[in-house]
Amino acid sequence: MAVEWTITIEGRNEFGDTCRKEVRIDKSWESLFDGDIGLSIDDGKKIMSALQSAVVNHEAETYSLFRRVCPDCHTFRPVKDYTARRIRTVFGTVEVRSPRWMLCRDCCLGMDGAFAPLKEICPDRATPELMELTARLGSMMPYRQAAKVLADFLPVEPTETHATVRKRTIRIGERLNDQIVR
Repeated sequence: MAVEWTITIEGRNEFGDTCRKEVRIDKSWESLFDGDIGLSIDDGKKIMSALQSAVVNHEAETYSLFRRVCPDCHTFRPVKDYTARRIRTVFGTVEVRSPRWMLCRDCCLGMDGAFAPLKEICPDRATPELMELTARLGSMMPYRQAAKVLADFLPVEPTETHATVRKRTIRIGERLNDQIVR
């Protein structure tokens, strides 16, 4: 016999738009006899990853739409194209639809350019929180061990290797050094 748990995540913005996501977790009675009671780390990773996906997608879509409006003439900028952008977070990697907007045709006459608004808020393709956590672990233990700790407790991808930990530790260290110099 098994029990299926359904967790519904619902978000509502100030305009009344609703975003809903469901996560299902199956628990078997047989696992109870093995002492497997409650949620496992993998169950927690699955829940947090689904929640993060819903939040990040909604925020990315809202920010992109906000940045589509020209700040000078308040018209929508034309769409150049859409790409997929992967954003790594403490609670998993989220793939979002990333638009590129053309410069405003009315305000930037004769200029052909485009920009991706999501690069403004996440230039490293990883959240500052994940960057800091990775750097903190990388500064306290060997890089391979830090990568393993991240993989054991967080829903990070296998691409979060010791090399990634090393690069992030160095990058965060350089940023801190630059702040001290200023």
